[in-house]
Amino acid sequence: MILIKRWNDLTAYEWIEENTVSVDFENWNGGRVGNLIPNGYTHYCKIMNSTFYRDQSIQDETLFWSQFHPLHEIEMDLGEGITLKELATKYDILYDKKISSKAIAKKLGGCPRYLIYPDEGHINLDVLKEMTKVLAPFANNKTCYFFYHIMKLIGRIPEDEVENGHLYTGKLSDIFTIYNKGELDGSPTYWWPEDRSWCLSTDYDLDFTIFGGSKRLFDALMSNDKLECIEVDLETRIDE
Repeated sequence: MILIKRWNDLTAYEWIEENTVSVDFENWNGGRVGNLIPNGYTHYCKIMNSTFYRDQSIQDETLFWSQFHPLHEIEMDLGEGITLKELATKYDILYDKKISSKAIAKKLGGCPRYLIYPDEGHINLDVLKEMTKVLAPFANNKTCYFFYHIMKLIGRIPEDEVENGHLYTGKLSDIFTIYNKGELDGSPTYWWPEDRSWCLSTDYDLDFTIFGGSKRLFDALMSNDKLECIEVDLETRIDE
């Protein structure tokens, strides 16, 4: 039986806006973890939305995506998955809490055409399954909330239904039902349990998801060899 419910009242989401740092565009000092994830947790990390993938149809690794016309028909032959850590090692890039896929283009002068990057704002289904396996014992069958920002709704549902976002409740496993709803853009912008003991944020501009929670859950995520997790803190830059 599907227990998912959509709420017209977004009050349950307001705690996130109240506990994140508002962006000051007039005194811009970069986007940071604390702009997206609530403060008050003991541990934070970012989780890559997927691995990178090698396009086996491209043998010349010196080619950049910018060398191909935007309307050029692209046929991809997806090969092995490659982690950001492996790419950082390959290109001698410092692998620290500030590392992101943008570091590759900064180092090389462009995005290599042979690489298929993780999706921005969207968690790969295999990664999502692995994340929920880790989260399940900590969710402990509690009600969970799933919030979709308006930027993940525009163009997918009628404009008069976009409002300020969509909020759903259900059990942790119900995220897969929501994920496969055609009118929603895959993974939610925010999801958390009713006791707020952890929270995940997948911003539409980023190819990684930010986690905040306890040390036990943080350690469980970091030790999972199928997830690429990188420890961060509230002041860690998340933009280029």
